[in-house]
Amino acid sequence: MNIFYRLHIKVEEFFGGLFERHGRFVARHPWAVIIGVAIIDIGLGLGLLKIQTDNSIEQYAPEDSTASKHREEVYSMFPNVDTANNFYQHSLISYSHYAIVIAQRKDGGNIIDLSSLSDVEALYNYTVSISIDSSGSTYKYNDVCARRFSSCVIDGNYIFSTDFKNDLSTGNISYPSYTTSGQTFNIRDTFGKPVAIGGFLESAVAIRLTFSVAGNSVSDDWQDAFIKKMKSYSSNTLKIDFAHGTSLDEELNANISGDITLFIVTFSLMITFSGLVLFGGNSVSNRWFLGTAGVVSTALAIVAALGFVCLCGVLFASIVGTMPFLIIGIGVDDMFILLSGLAQTSHIGDIETRIGKTMRTSGVAVTITSLTDVIAFCAGASSLFPAVKHFSLYTGTAILFCYLNYMTFFVSCMTLNERRVSQNRHFFTCRRVKTKDKMIEESKSKALILCCAGSPSKHRDEVEGPIEKYPKMLLKKILRFTPAKIIILLLFAGFVGVSIYGAVHFKEGLDLKDLVSSDSYFYSFQESLTSFYDQGITIGLYVKSDVDYRSSETLDALNSLRDTFQKVPDISDTFFLSWLHAYISSTHFDNSSNSNFVAGFQAFSGTIEGNMYLNDVTFDNGNISASRFHILTESIASSGGQGDMMLRVRDIASNSPLPVFPYAGTFIYMEGFVAIYSQTLQTIGICVAAVFVVTSIFLPLPVMIIFITITVILIMVSILGFMHFWELTLSSVTMIHIIMCIGFCVDFATHICHAFVQAKSTNRDDRVGMALDTAGGPILNGALSTIIGVIMLAPSKSFIFFSFFKVMLMVMLFGLIYSIILLPVLLSFFGPKYVSTQSEKKEERSVDTENGIIRNSKSSNGTEHSKDTFIRKKESTTSQGVNTDEDSRNKKKKKKKKRKKSRHHEEDQTEEEEKRNESSRMTTRDLPPIKFKSKIEISHSNRSYIHD
Repeated sequence: MNIFYRLHIKVEEFFGGLFERHGRFVARHPWAVIIGVAIIDIGLGLGLLKIQTDNSIEQYAPEDSTASKHREEVYSMFPNVDTANNFYQHSLISYSHYAIVIAQRKDGGNIIDLSSLSDVEALYNYTVSISIDSSGSTYKYNDVCARRFSSCVIDGNYIFSTDFKNDLSTGNISYPSYTTSGQTFNIRDTFGKPVAIGGFLESAVAIRLTFSVAGNSVSDDWQDAFIKKMKSYSSNTLKIDFAHGTSLDEELNANISGDITLFIVTFSLMITFSGLVLFGGNSVSNRWFLGTAGVVSTALAIVAALGFVCLCGVLFASIVGTMPFLIIGIGVDDMFILLSGLAQTSHIGDIETRIGKTMRTSGVAVTITSLTDVIAFCAGASSLFPAVKHFSLYTGTAILFCYLNYMTFFVSCMTLNERRVSQNRHFFTCRRVKTKDKMIEESKSKALILCCAGSPSKHRDEVEGPIEKYPKMLLKKILRFTPAKIIILLLFAGFVGVSIYGAVHFKEGLDLKDLVSSDSYFYSFQESLTSFYDQGITIGLYVKSDVDYRSSETLDALNSLRDTFQKVPDISDTFFLSWLHAYISSTHFDNSSNSNFVAGFQAFSGTIEGNMYLNDVTFDNGNISASRFHILTESIASSGGQGDMMLRVRDIASNSPLPVFPYAGTFIYMEGFVAIYSQTLQTIGICVAAVFVVTSIFLPLPVMIIFITITVILIMVSILGFMHFWELTLSSVTMIHIIMCIGFCVDFATHICHAFVQAKSTNRDDRVGMALDTAGGPILNGALSTIIGVIMLAPSKSFIFFSFFKVMLMVMLFGLIYSIILLPVLLSFFGPKYVSTQSEKKEERSVDTENGIIRNSKSSNGTEHSKDTFIRKKESTTSQGVNTDEDSRNKKKKKKKKRKKSRHHEEDQTEEEEKRNESSRMTTRDLPPIKFKSKIEISHSNRSYIHD
């Protein structure tokens, strides 16, 4: 393993040197960097003026799917279908022009009585009287309706006929079909949850009326007026649910826009929390304003990213509205990591050196996690789902800009803050203040000393606030107690078992009503629609050209196809709508020649019986160029079942000798049900592979990569498992959240493992403690800040925002407990003991014990330092800036063991004695440069000097 560690040291030295030089450059020009970055970010943000939105429900369906290709083919086969003047439901290629009303009694009772029917008829009259003003004219429903035989098509209006009312009073409404005025209607299409006895309708809980409209701008305006009027309609006896063809798209966009107001509150909370975390030290070393600078840096990055991607022409999908909540969490996490690295350099006096050292360690850590996040979302941009693609592009770009801002804008703010501290200026007023000792000598009041006294901190414990300091101190004590570690492992084993159970039962599906708020009119409508009515789907069987419909072979093939479909459990065995069979059975059928065959059908389609087939056949130069037949599915509740049905129908059609393919408007969404599993696994696989390639470059240690992999897998399993327990399903919406999880999972684990490798100790518990000092605190604070940010989404009315809150909360909690509790326990038991004499040599300092000065011989990049660092008596600093009594005891024990071994070798003992005699004649000024050890112990050869 040493070969990998040596490789890691070289990689760390290479990238660390680059980041140290970058940090020194920024530290020399902080104001220029701040102004330049702000101008660039704001300039790119102007790209928001070019924003193009996509609020359609199809953004959650896969692109370039079989259904979308079939839809284009259907439009080309039937380019001139006139559903506005010859409307039939089965003739529609897409379903967007309608208005539906579902009426039920408020007491939930039987709606089939004359009194209730009278109330429904009043609702019907109110609806058809809705009017709009357009271009100086007034339009009512009769002016915008879709027609058949010059009459408006309103499904269900037969219940207001005299015949129906008479049959209702006598209890003679036939079931399941009812015939009046020469037309037959399906009772189940009109009445919700019907109950029949002896072939006659007895009761029902709801009545549905569907008002078909022509597809034009005026009818679209009438649909909008319809929603406004229905919201204001009231009835003493009826509960009314309603919607039109684009209600889902409109409500989805409305909810997202309404929740955007939460951003302001979230950013305010971030500033407040960051300020509280960094509110430590004294009035000089306090870093409160750096918290504000971090949040501002993130906000600028979000604005720049949004503007830049908009300039590139990427559509703004509604789910992109959750992106700022994610980015602010990532940004605050980076801020705490950088400030932790800065606190580590508190003993260094030179500001430029401090910033350089901070970037050498924390800069590399932030780079690893930011790159993994960016690459994860770049992989998500390859998704077939437009919503996933757009979200990934916006979020990946925002993470990149956030990283660049922190490497420039925020590092410059850190530099300015350190300049203020070095000049002993107050953190709020920036006025010079006196030290605490000086003000005590001047007999100043305690309140004045508390608020105004201060001095630069020389140790990270002095600069960290209570929220940074005490949680990790408690955690470090727990993780040094072996029984506690065993209990932790047992608890996690049970937790993982529960998570696996939930992950196994995690299902896919997307209920349309869940895309809007629970108080939306569409939510209530969709709930009533699915509860009271069968969700059967009419599927068109589209036959391409080059078919001789006169031949018996074609008829036999069609009959065989029909029989095969009707044997499928999901397909109705009583419904098959065929223009060819109806034509053959009519008196107009003429098979003597092709021209007579076509002329006979055209005459047949002009009759009342044949009119319903008029839209099912198209002609080209006197020949039939395309036609279609129709089948009906049974009600399929689950989305997975609907996807399976679509695949079975396609498979049957592909085995027919006819050039036929099936298509229905809902197939567009069913494609998502079919593709979601494969797309999720594929995207996760690409993300994980790309993430670990990056991690392997910056952290080329197989053992640590294994630890990171195990941690990420456990976090992902727990998230998937508890998504099931929290009633979330796999869909294009939650797929985005799962992709997002990968980056956070890797971030947390990588920070801890990178800090563990950087820790300079051969004792695992010590290294874990140092890792928690360096990374554990920032991870904890970053996770807490993100939780505080997303908790504002908990009361959100949008399913997209609320599901985002659920997943983000789980990511933060599970990522936190696995990364700062389980992973440190595993490292304390099985973590590698890397030792590098090379790295220790680079940290050597010469010590002048007379003057109490540490002289830096060389920096980590090999350059000479001209400045000396003065140290206080009775103080010393380890390479990590940490003092513990336990370190001293461990070193003394090791020396005692070495001395015992030397007694068994006389030659060694003699040589040691000679060395002691020689060294005793030397003065402290004669001593060569030596390492400065912790616990006030400075050793040269085998002699100890205690600097007190």
